[in-house]
Amino acid sequence: MNAFDGNPASLWHTAWYQGSPTPPHEIQINLGATYTLSGFRYLPRQDGSVNGTIAQYEFYVSASGPPYNWVLVASGTFANSPTEKEVAFAAVAGRYVRLRALSEVNGSPWTSVAELNVLGTVAP
Repeated sequence: MNAFDGNPASLWHTAWYQGSPTPPHEIQINLGATYTLSGFRYLPRQDGSVNGTIAQYEFYVSASGPPYNWVLVASGTFANSPTEKEVAFAAVAGRYVRLRALSEVNGSPWTSVAELNVLGTVAP
């Protein structure tokens, strides 16, 4: 997945060509193991365009798979800039994360993510 591949030149983007579903948009990631999570980093697209840059967001963690038991751990508004944003939250154990984009910096109906990284350590 382009948002979780370690390459800031690639990106994940919602549909835009033959329709643009309005927010909220979300991306869910299975981390593959349980971690003690304490934050995340969001890197907007790095190609000079701001299309899809997240403004308002919510970030959730779940320790269990389907049916997920999502816990809201952070919410807020990102600055309108191409720099990486880091959000800290109280440590919580989880294997699944979900970033919800509630709005875009220019009010457009898209979301894009160059990189999404979680902060934490493997849980014992």
